[in-house]
Amino acid sequence: MDDNRDCFMCHHPVLKLILISLLVFFGAFAAFYVVTDWHYKRMLDPAVQMRKVEKMMMHDQRQMDKMINRQFKKDAAMERGIKHFVRVEQTPENYKIIIDLKPFDDNEKNVEVTTSGNSLTINAAGEREKHGHNEIIKLSQTFSFDDDVDLSKINKIREGNEYIIVVPIE
Repeated sequence: MDDNRDCFMCHHPVLKLILISLLVFFGAFAAFYVVTDWHYKRMLDPAVQMRKVEKMMMHDQRQMDKMINRQFKKDAAMERGIKHFVRVEQTPENYKIIIDLKPFDDNEKNVEVTTSGNSLTINAAGEREKHGHNEIIKLSQTFSFDDDVDLSKINKIREGNEYIIVVPIE
């Protein structure tokens, strides 16, 4: 029991609290300093930075590849669709160019036919709503014919959803 009477800290509880608080503060500061030092050394390490840059570049490359693939698929789908929009039939008397008007707002006024020499050009445009936004469909196709056709005598007929351009063979 004599040990408690000789204890300096036992008689000064405020001083004991202050010293314990200082020890806890210095211990926390030392731990924070060590962790921060490790972090900055790792952050400034060139090998780590190169791996980060490489990872970001690979991520960007994957994003670009996905974007290119989406556009390629969209273009391929449009190309497949164009083949369904226009078809050509040949008979001994004439050529028939048949245009499906559904993608072009079902209106033959959205289809423009021009001739130049032995070439016939079809320009068509339409608009449709798909997945919440408007999509513009535009088609431009040129047909070249031999000298046995007379493009000044072409005939345009609408039958249902089809616009038929008849080019006579002489």
